[in-house]
Amino acid sequence: MRFKPKRRRQEPACTTGTYRVQLYSRRALLIREFCLDAQENGLKNMEAAEEHLRQTLPPTDSSSLTVALIDESPDRHNYVQFDIEPT
Repeated sequence: MRFKPKRRRQEPACTTGTYRVQLYSRRALLIREFCLDAQENGLKNMEAAEEHLRQTLPPTDSSSLTVALIDESPDRHNYVQFDIEPT
């Protein structure tokens, strides 16, 4: 029996001043991907964006969640990855 791979819809690139956020399960499966607007949320830098995500993402009950925060500014290519542990 052959398994067909699921084709994931490609998300459009985030605009300048925003961050791409990717949420991964404990088994490194992409769960969700979205853009986080720095100006809209009053975020000055990536550290502020990380703290904002730590405070606003819902805690998980059973397993950890890995968050990838990517700065999509054309002149910067910063990347931060951190885990949110279950409560």
